[in-house]
Amino acid sequence: MSTRQLSVCIGILSSCCVLLPLVAQQSTSAPTPSPLPGFVYDVPFFPDAHHDPAIPTPDSILGFPVGQRPTTHAQIEACLKAWAGKSPRTKLFEHGKTHEGRTLYHIAISSEANIKRLEQIKADLAKLADPRSIAAADADRLAATLPGVAWMAYTIHGDEMSGSDAALALAWHLIAGTDESVRKMLDELVIIIDPLMNPDGRDRFINQIAIDRTMQPSIDDQSLIHSGPWPAGRTNHYLFDLNRDWLLGVHPESRGRLAAIGAWHPQLLVDAHEMGSQDSFLFSPPREPVNPNVAPTARNWWEVFSKAQAAAFDKFGWRYYHGEWNEELYPGYSTSWAAFHGAITILFEQATIASDAVRRREGTLQTYREAVHHQLVGSLSILSTFQANRAAILRDFLAQRRQAMAEDSPYARRTFAVVPSANRARLREFIELVQLHGLEVYTAGKSFTASNGKDRLGRPFKDRQFPAGTILIPNRQPEARLAAAILEFDTRMSSEFLQEERHELLRFNRSRLYDTTAWNLTMLHDVEAYELSQPLPDGAERYAGLPAEPPPRNPAPDAPVAFVIDGADDASVVGAARLLERGIQVRVSNKPFALDEQAFARGSVVVTKADNREFTGDLAGIIAQVANELHVRDVPIKSGLGAGDVPDLGGEHFVLLDAPRIAVLTRDPFSRYSFGEIWHLIDRTLGIRASYIDRAELRGTDLRRYNVLVIPEGAGDSLKDRLESLKSWVTTGGTLIAIGSSAAAIARLPEADVASPLVGGAPPFTTARLLPDVLTKLDDYSLTVVREWEGRYGAIDPDVVWSQTAPAEVTFPWSPLTDGKKPADEELKRRDKWRSIFMPQGAILAARVDDRSWLTSGCGDYVPVLFHGDTVLMAAGVVQAPVRLGAIVPTNDATTRPSTRPASAPATQGATAGEGEKSTSAHWAPTPPGYELRLRMSGLLWPEAADRLAHSAYVTRESVGAGQIILFAASPTFRGSTKGTLRIFSNALIYGPGMGASPPIRL
Repeated sequence: MSTRQLSVCIGILSSCCVLLPLVAQQSTSAPTPSPLPGFVYDVPFFPDAHHDPAIPTPDSILGFPVGQRPTTHAQIEACLKAWAGKSPRTKLFEHGKTHEGRTLYHIAISSEANIKRLEQIKADLAKLADPRSIAAADADRLAATLPGVAWMAYTIHGDEMSGSDAALALAWHLIAGTDESVRKMLDELVIIIDPLMNPDGRDRFINQIAIDRTMQPSIDDQSLIHSGPWPAGRTNHYLFDLNRDWLLGVHPESRGRLAAIGAWHPQLLVDAHEMGSQDSFLFSPPREPVNPNVAPTARNWWEVFSKAQAAAFDKFGWRYYHGEWNEELYPGYSTSWAAFHGAITILFEQATIASDAVRRREGTLQTYREAVHHQLVGSLSILSTFQANRAAILRDFLAQRRQAMAEDSPYARRTFAVVPSANRARLREFIELVQLHGLEVYTAGKSFTASNGKDRLGRPFKDRQFPAGTILIPNRQPEARLAAAILEFDTRMSSEFLQEERHELLRFNRSRLYDTTAWNLTMLHDVEAYELSQPLPDGAERYAGLPAEPPPRNPAPDAPVAFVIDGADDASVVGAARLLERGIQVRVSNKPFALDEQAFARGSVVVTKADNREFTGDLAGIIAQVANELHVRDVPIKSGLGAGDVPDLGGEHFVLLDAPRIAVLTRDPFSRYSFGEIWHLIDRTLGIRASYIDRAELRGTDLRRYNVLVIPEGAGDSLKDRLESLKSWVTTGGTLIAIGSSAAAIARLPEADVASPLVGGAPPFTTARLLPDVLTKLDDYSLTVVREWEGRYGAIDPDVVWSQTAPAEVTFPWSPLTDGKKPADEELKRRDKWRSIFMPQGAILAARVDDRSWLTSGCGDYVPVLFHGDTVLMAAGVVQAPVRLGAIVPTNDATTRPSTRPASAPATQGATAGEGEKSTSAHWAPTPPGYELRLRMSGLLWPEAADRLAHSAYVTRESVGAGQIILFAASPTFRGSTKGTLRIFSNALIYGPGMGASPPIRL
């Protein structure tokens, strides 16, 4: 290394030290770094280019060369504001703020003439995006003359650093460049740069780099400076992966960006990422599976852009590849979502270099600045290709919109219908999200009959009646491809890919799928939805908001004895949480009831004046304030007497809650995603306080302060040394909630200790089991499933009951599962090991609910469950299963409500199944004659996995002393989006200390 190179090396290292005071004080005595060949990367970003000296360089604003080290959000913000104030080629926009209050920006860069007419360009593109709004000849003219719009997006994962610095270099070059190539590009394109999609995660990771910084260059990618401690910087403030949130729109970063991009209708979207440090560079096109709703023209353009990208990298001799692991099935990635809007989408994945450089396997060093250069060259190559093909791309953009709207389009005769319910909060959230995606929503002005279609369980129907007010989303609309992608019930993969996926699982024990295979928004929101095989019915009107709730049947009493918030609405449990936090005594009903001639659902929140005699605040005023905040009605009640056998206000069916004092375990070894989802629910949705406890500090934690303890996914064996103290805490009244693999860890026991829950031998903590541990004792669990069904739906023959003679023969509900031919124990284990190979990594399953469990308040007869992982919970004996996988429904009947026995159905008790009425089985438990088990709602569920999961418990609940243990087989909080199971989890958090545990009376 030359003296000059060593000097540059020391300068780079010095500037990377992020102003640590201690380092500054000791710098004069610090040893000189040893020479590192290849540590200096000084290839110019813009060789031979000319720039306007009046436009400040990034270096002059930052105080160091761009690409030398990662820039913070504040530094990026300073550059954008400096350039927007200096150049007529720019216009700076804000599209939101993060949870931590950082502003989200995008900057439009084009010729001065284009910037002056930016709003007109946007309006004209909106006309192109909706062929109904413009004559065909005018649309063709606009497609030929309008500038193309590119949205260049960087760093949605905060610890994938190089993209944002490439964005700064790119923005400056386009703003300040004086060469004819730059001028021509800006005449023909409007380039929108979104330089930092996840500011909170990026700044968190930069702070971690500063904390872990060493004086000597760090080139080992296993070192802390490159990996970062838990939770690192990939996620946003609440530890959500924002590149899965484009579909779900849970976070402000996503919601602002969805609205901004939707208003621009870009024809190109680039999403710049990073991947493993030892990798090279990946770009589009993706491999299979590709969502079938992606426009066919996209595949052609992927090839064009791929060849241009390869040629640009070949000039430098850089390594790259495309496809391999990147697929485009899930519509919640940035590139997938934009593709359904008609954009050509390009993914970049650069090998990550968090700072300094990384020693690669071949022995070379790749520096952070070189990583930035890769991103920059890729971006310029894509923009140049877009410019060269602008007219053809705009023509294709218009053509695919026309095709989607055509009368012979595959989308023309399909409408998605959602029947309103009393759960207005959930319906409102669903409609707002659909509209955020740019979809048109209608309502039925009158009742209508749909000639045919199917329900969420895949059951066809004919001539079904729908009420006035039904929400209608026609698939035939400008955003037809997006509507299909996010609302069709069952997006499928090709047979060829399924074969490949199965081979991959069997040969290498790995999946070719990159993410969840199910995401339907009506299922995630658990709203009653149908796919109709017809266009919009006559009388459909554009949606103008939910109709006002009907007024109470009776006028408000002058002196109410209580106030009620109906439990059918998800907002009721939020209301209970907030009222409890204000010191108000709250009750919840465990049965439906009617007071003052007004009916209320199970799980309704009741505040009585009698319970709150010691409350000194404005009780009615506070209840009204909370109700108004949540858009629900607080109904005053003048009498606590229920008519007939309906519960009375002073009886056992109105359970007094104990205010939850919640603790959530966090940090290693727990999943940051699982913890973040729980944190977000408690902090943002419920809006209450909780304590977040480091697992490493659990031994010294005084658990007596809490009555609810939540264990996110990922516990593994980390709780073994605390089982006795946790059991003691539960026994004295605690509610322990564990999720997924952590639930499995609590239920798991050495095989020698496992005994049937019905014959003793209980384990030290819970009698809930995992399927592999009870394969030889499945009769007990099968009997439990039979008892649950018969206990709810079983019919009797009174003549047999009152007979005074002993029966000559007793028949049993269902035929034996195996007719006495049970496989040997070892064969059972082999079969289960085979089935376990095929467990889903994200499928929506139907799960039936216990209508008498307080945990399922607010649920219908079945709830969609996003299931992933391999935890199969078994419940029998003292372990309740409030939610079991599989909806039991009448065979070939989609008109009857799920899990409800029609009057004409054959009775099971006292009847012998005739021909065609034999019980069917799903692995270890039978299904009654005349019924079938509907399990898969959407996504990939191999038959082996379906057989393994059917009838198993999604939720278990068990009393342990004065407390309880609640286990969820898979995450109920999946990406903050699964509203049905979020309600169950919220019930557990807020109602558990009072309804499921026995709190002491405090004297």
